Amino acid sequence: MNTTAVVNKALEANRRYTDLQDARASLEQAQRDLTARVISEDEYQTIADVCLKIIRASRD
Repeated sequence: MNTTAVVNKALEANRRYTDLQDARASLEQAQRDLTARVISEDEYQTIADVCLKIIRASRD
């Protein structure tokens, strides 16, 4: 594998890790917002669906 390929692979891994961490944090914040009644169940469900898709995709 050449240097460019290695760098690109590392950058992609870093992006996926960052996406995973961001999705986890957003999901936790949405749960807190739901508990505090800042958002509705529907809003929470929409956020949760998006976050879970990102989490699943980041694990592949």
